[in-house]
Amino acid sequence: MANRRVFPAYTQREYAEMHLIYGEAGQSSRAAATFYRERFPNRRHPHHEMFTRVHNSYMEGRLPSQRGDGRPQVADEDIVLQEREQDPTTSVRAILRRTGIPQSTVHSVLK
Repeated sequence: MANRRVFPAYTQREYAEMHLIYGEAGQSSRAAATFYRERFPNRRHPHHEMFTRVHNSYMEGRLPSQRGDGRPQVADEDIVLQEREQDPTTSVRAILRRTGIPQSTVHSVLK
């Protein structure tokens, strides 16, 4: 196994500064990385892809250090609601068999 250095996450202030610089750089991650190195020469310098990741995190309504909730379930929700609309008496198991959507998802949509 390779000996890899693990760095702690950036502070929320550092993430915010990355996001601001990304905007100043016209949403160019490579330019943002260059600007960040110039503005903060004594800090560790994130890879240029980090600027895009930080921006996407903020656009998804979460802080960059938080994990997402996984794959969005919008399509599954629409399918479950459509199944229920077609037959309001249909059971959770019947929806599960017809759609293949997990039972827990069907239950949470129908709550």
